[in-house]
Amino acid sequence: MLIDHPELDQASKAFLQEGHDLAITINTLLGKIDDLGDVYGDDDSGRQAKKAFDQARDNIAGYSGAICAAYTGAGNNLDLMNANVDVADWASAVELPAVETNVPRFGT
Repeated sequence: MLIDHPELDQASKAFLQEGHDLAITINTLLGKIDDLGDVYGDDDSGRQAKKAFDQARDNIAGYSGAICAAYTGAGNNLDLMNANVDVADWASAVELPAVETNVPRFGT
């Protein structure tokens, strides 16, 4: 079995970097929106708009956090896979005893 360890390592690092970069980008954008301050006003319409916006903002933060976590998980799993495959003794798999194909069947 041919395992390209440098490619797995590169893919792992790329996933981890993508997750990190996405988190920074989203945090920066949400920070810029927050810096605008209260733009809704103090009347009923303004309060309703602020409530809807806050809910949408929370959804964006939660969904993007889940995406960032998935990138991190994929990167970590690729790294673990690379390490596990490196440790496995693939050469010994060829030396395993052959399984008999003419095993007697019950009732014959």
